[in-house]
Formats: sequence, structure tokens, C-alpha cells
Amino acid sequence: MSKYTQNLLDELGKLQQHPLGLGLMLLTTIPKAEAVEAARFLLEEAQQQSEQAIIDLVTTIIFYKFTNLSREEISAMLGLNLEEPRAIREARQEGEKNIVLRLLKRRFGNIPDALLSQIQGLSMEQLEALADALLDFSSVDDLSGWLER
Repeated sequence: MSKYTQNLLDELGKLQQHPLGLGLMLLTTIPKAEAVEAARFLLEEAQQQSEQAIIDLVTTIIFYKFTNLSREEISAMLGLNLEEPRAIREARQEGEKNIVLRLLKRRFGNIPDALLSQIQGLSMEQLEALADALLDFSSVDDLSGWLER
């Protein structure tokens, strides 16, 4: 962090003195040693104001600050029963969708755009079912028939 940035952050003062939005931004810049206490404060404030989006953002920031910890460890550290943050859940879902598409393309080559569009619209449960079913497919017609069901 540059000296200028650090001076600017020092001038802002304590995270607890600011609105939640600014507190979130400050949380991204403070050292790990201070991050847990700051996150707990922001979570408490967000819970009092029923701000689920803020809770999701705080937990996501902490996940990125402490990449070596599991969700369970972070939950215990923050004193919360955390669901997987939305950003991480969406990234995981997108990754799973990409894997299924890669497997289908590897197995059958080019997949028609109409089928790709249908696959993009599948829910996570449907996508997981497709991942299981694709092992039994022998042609693109099997995929098309599965999607029609």
C-alpha cells in the first residue's frame, strides 16, 4: 500500500465511526489482525439494520482475506452461522456449469447453440442431474432428449 493511501486511510479514522458502506470499503484495506474485530462490528450493525447484502459482502471480504481458512473456521471466528457468500456460491455454480459444458464438448464436439442455451438456463439441481446423466449419453441426440424431458 502506498504511503499516500495509508495516510488517507489514517485520516478516515476508525471503521466504527463510519456508515456501513464506507466501513465495507475500509474492511478491504485493514490488516488481517484488525479485520476480524472490524468484521464482527459490521456484521452486528448490518444485522440490526436487517441488511443481508451487507452481511454477504462482509463475509465475502473475510473469505478473501483469509483464503487459508474453511467456511466453518470463518463462521466460528465471526461467531455466525454463515451460509456460503452469494459471490462465492455464484462463482462455484458458474464453474460447475463450465465443467459440464467442457465435458459435453469433449464428448460430442460442437454442441448446437440451441442446446447450449437450454443448458445455460438450467438450475443447479438440473445441472447436477445432467452431469450424472451425461455419462450415459452416446450422442448429442441423447443430450437433446434429456433436455426435452
